[in-house]
Formats: sequence, structure tokens, C-alpha cells
Amino acid sequence: MKTHPLGGLRGSVRLAGVGFEQITTRVQEFHRAIADMPFNTAAALPGIEPGARSAKQLHDSITDGVYAAVRGIGGGLFKLAEGSLKAAERNFQPASRQALALTPAALARDNLVSAVSGLVGDFMAQERNPLAVRMGFYREGHRRALTPAALAAAYPEASGRLVVFIHGLCCNEHTWRFYQNPDDPETRPYGDRLDEAGWTSLYLRYNSGLRISMNGRQLARQLQKLVEAWPVPVREIALIGHSMGGLVARSACYAGGKSQLGWTTKVSQVICLGSPHTGAPLARGAHLAANALEMFPLSRPVAKVLNVRSVGIRDLRHGYIADEDWRGRPENALNAEALTPIPRLPGARYHFIGSSFGTDEHDLVGKVLGDGLVLLPSATARHLADADTAVLYRAHHMSLLNHPVIYAQIAARLGLRKPAARRRHAPS
Repeated sequence: MKTHPLGGLRGSVRLAGVGFEQITTRVQEFHRAIADMPFNTAAALPGIEPGARSAKQLHDSITDGVYAAVRGIGGGLFKLAEGSLKAAERNFQPASRQALALTPAALARDNLVSAVSGLVGDFMAQERNPLAVRMGFYREGHRRALTPAALAAAYPEASGRLVVFIHGLCCNEHTWRFYQNPDDPETRPYGDRLDEAGWTSLYLRYNSGLRISMNGRQLARQLQKLVEAWPVPVREIALIGHSMGGLVARSACYAGGKSQLGWTTKVSQVICLGSPHTGAPLARGAHLAANALEMFPLSRPVAKVLNVRSVGIRDLRHGYIADEDWRGRPENALNAEALTPIPRLPGARYHFIGSSFGTDEHDLVGKVLGDGLVLLPSATARHLADADTAVLYRAHHMSLLNHPVIYAQIAARLGLRKPAARRRHAPS
């Protein structure tokens, strides 16, 4: 399933136009805050107030006019370019709609779009930007249609045991191949190794800038369609999520359970790798910084830049995975209320696996920094789902995407034993 070749370019132009407008507005606000300082000081001096007020009005009218002209001309050029590309889309139809190979350039584009989506993906979706990520199960960089024929063609060796990999914030399905070393079989991606063990791996791509609960609901519906259209009867499903992906997995289970969707009865394992179940310190830090910067005129433009961050990032502040967690509550409240109790799926086992820079649970470095993005108490919050836990020490957050020890943990939880032909590759 492909979009028009010019759609991505048009979306990039639109996003660049919005960025241009936002940057010029923030620069204008910063300019105004600096200029107000001497004018306000002069206005407080006896005998100078009338002249200072007149000078300020003249200055403000000139600078406002200049910035408005810059925004108007620049914005007009961006709109003209977008309109031209839209017209070209209508008039130009590619000779072939066949999916192209995943080239290094396409891979780089996917990674860049996914990173931007994590930051402002909610805005992109609201504006119907052609670059906005569409949720789906991707293979070789392309979203697969959830029809029996399309799935049979994409997965000719489909089995009845499905393992779904769910990436984290600003990422996509390609991140599961990070740290792969062709010369080291122990760094082969988890999905490739599980495929050899009789599972069929599927990779979700989603807009990580949207609400986690929204992505959870959509994933629940997608899984139901997947199971109904899968080429062979589905016997078992395992969900493996990294970082935000673990929260999306739990949210999907919650939404699917509430709607009594059939796929939820087939879930045997929910594995969360480095997921901030009770929140991430960087997300909290951005929230606190924005509130502090808003208090001062000079720093207020910077606060507005921070406040552009997506609702997906805001959800990570306290690990919100249900609509009830955020709906009807102040967006900028410094303290969050208790998380909504999320029942686990009756037939599934939950596993929370974290990582830490520390050498053990008592290491001060690990307690303060965690794995660089998530602290261990949040990653291993077993009380939320009666989960079993494990920790990879002396490792950073992204290590969880591809590490022999983590694969061994996953394999054990899926009840696998390494095939005899591959035992020689096991860690000594």
C-alpha cells in the first residue's frame, strides 16, 4: 500500500512552512521581550515616560510589520510550493504502483519521519499531513493490507503463532535491527531468530506522537483484523514492546479486553522492554522546564517551543495508557492523579524487563540515571500487572532492542529451546 510519490514531498513542504512560521514567531517574541526591557526601564524614569512610550510604539509597529512581512512572504511561498505539488499529484500518475525496495535512502527517510512524528505527530495527524505515519504491520518498509490474499503473499511461511514487535517513541520497525553485526550470530534480530523457532514475527509501525491510549485502541482493532485475515488459524499471540511500545501493548490489551475482541483470548505473553510504566524522568523534566520558563518574559518563547511536544510525549510523563488517565484533567498540572487500574488479560503472562547503567540494584549511578531514559522502578513496576521482572545491568535503554541476554529472556518466556544446530552460538 503506497502513497503517491509526491505526497511525502508535499508533506515535507507543509511541515517546513509551519516550522518557518513558528520560528519567526518565537524570534519575534524574543525580540519583543529584549526590547521591552530598556523601554520599561525608561518609562519608569520621571520626565521620560511620554517619550519612552512613543518610542516603544514606533519600534513595535515597525518590527511587527517586518516580522509579519517575512511570515507572509515566506508562508506564501511555502503554500505556493505545496499547491504546485498537489496539482502535480493530480496530473501525474506513476506508471507502476509496485512497492519499491527498501533502499538506504528510503530507510533514512523512514527514520527521519518517525523521529519527527514522535515530536509533533499529533499535529501532523490533525493537519492530515501526507507524512503522518499510518499504523499498520510493515514488512520491508511497506504497510501490508489486512486481507487474506495480501497477508498470504507477504508471509508465505505464516504459522499460527504470532509475535508482534512494537517500537518506542520516535522509532519504527527498523530499530529492532539496531546493533546487528553480520559477523556475530548472537546479534541477529529477535524476530529473525523467533521465525526459525516456529513463530511468525510482525512489526508494527505507528504514530508515536498520538495518545498512547489512541494507539492502543487502534492496535486492538488492527490485531482483530489481522487474526481474522491471517492465512492459517491463529493459536497464540505474543506482544513485545520496547519503551513506549510496551505501554501501547498494555493499552491494546486493555482496549481489546473491554471490547471483548477475540484476539485477546489468544495472547499468551506480554513482554515490555524498558517501558516507563509509571513515567519517564525526561518527560517530567520537559514539563517542569516548560512551566518554569513560562514565568519569565525572556524565556517564554522557549517555553512555547517545549510546549509544542506531542501528546504522546506528554503521556510518558506518568505512563498514561488509558483515556481515563488524561481525559478531563489539566494538561499542565504539576502533579498527576493515580493511574487508572488496568486489568491484565486473564490468559496472559506479563513480563517487565528493564536496563540500568549500574552494576547492580544498589549502584547509585543506576538509581539516579537508570538506563538513561527510564528508571528501574518504572521499568519493573510489577505491581501494575502482577508481572515477573528482570534487569540487564551495565546497559543503556536502546540495548534492549538487540542483546543476547534479552533474547534469552524472551525465548525462555516463550517456552523455546535453542535448536541443536545453533547451540554453538550460545554465549559461553
